[in-house]
Amino acid sequence: MSSDLEKQCLLCERNISSETDSREHIIPNSIGGRKKVSGFLCADCNSKSGDNWESELAKQMNPLSLFFRINRERGNAPSQKFKTISGEEWELNVDGSMNLPKPIFKKQQSETGTKIHISARDMPEARKMLKNISKKYPQLNKEELLKNAKIQSTYLREPIEFKLSFGGLDAGRSFVKTALALLSTTDANVSDCDHAIDFLKKEAAEPCFGYYYEKDLVSVRPAGVPIHCIHVNGDPESKLIRGYVEYFGVMRVVMCLSSSYSGNVFSTTYAIDPTTGEELNLSVDLDLDLTDIRKAYSNEKLDEKVVQKAIDAVIGPTLKKQHEEERDRVLNKAVQYAFSHCGAKEGEMITEEQRNRLTGLLWEELEPWVLSQIVSKR
Repeated sequence: MSSDLEKQCLLCERNISSETDSREHIIPNSIGGRKKVSGFLCADCNSKSGDNWESELAKQMNPLSLFFRINRERGNAPSQKFKTISGEEWELNVDGSMNLPKPIFKKQQSETGTKIHISARDMPEARKMLKNISKKYPQLNKEELLKNAKIQSTYLREPIEFKLSFGGLDAGRSFVKTALALLSTTDANVSDCDHAIDFLKKEAAEPCFGYYYEKDLVSVRPAGVPIHCIHVNGDPESKLIRGYVEYFGVMRVVMCLSSSYSGNVFSTTYAIDPTTGEELNLSVDLDLDLTDIRKAYSNEKLDEKVVQKAIDAVIGPTLKKQHEEERDRVLNKAVQYAFSHCGAKEGEMITEEQRNRLTGLLWEELEPWVLSQIVSKR
């Protein structure tokens, strides 16, 4: 085995030292990756590939990162704007909450005067808006208006349009680099992966990846879990080094990293649940021949019905789980709020007046969620 000081960067081929080692994530951090590998890329090449390949992958995968509320090792998936089916715009956050993408200001003239309605995303923003309005309307009592302002929870009355698309050479290079990063943790030599290295280093090289949905390559797939799964294997009998990359249980890619392999047999898999960061013990049955893999390159293994089935298998259970979590959160919050504001003291009997007040406070807190459920079931 060579020492870390003798290892070369996959892309620029310079020696990697402890000062220049990038500690590359096998699965990108942007989509919830955890495990890192040393002596694979130098810091400069890691930065350049991240700015191009990983950033494109992150952009394509961000809707899923937000929907599944992934748990990143560093930072959060960026909030993103989506539209409802009627065109109303909202911003989705990684914790599942949604904001107005910008504050709302409405002014309506009538015979009796001017009616102004504002909706802010937080109290500091409301204060700033009222400050600006009071300059034009000095008769307004800004502090009184702020005192009477209400923070309200609301739910969408209609679904958002959730468009998912992936592909392109930059994202493809990210897939291949990820497969090579995992391979570098084995006794196999990354330099044997001639097809992959050509694709990463030469703009005009043939892409060595394709989308595959003819059969499920993951054995005993965990139900309802949006897994990330990486697998590589080498077989001198077939002369192939093969790779498989799957993200969120939805995007499934096969690749031929080399077709002239003559080393020892090897096989390794790495998988995680990106919503928790937990490593999963999975196996992948990647025994495809070169003909099947090359058919994937030309989209002959891309079946839209199977893609939709893969999406449904993780979206449905996640929606159910998130619905139950939100129900429990709203109920617990409502109970705590009602008891703390109804006037009852701990250990004392609740009076009739306090009971009535408790009921009213509970409904006040629960009403937005209850009404949202009535609307969603129409």
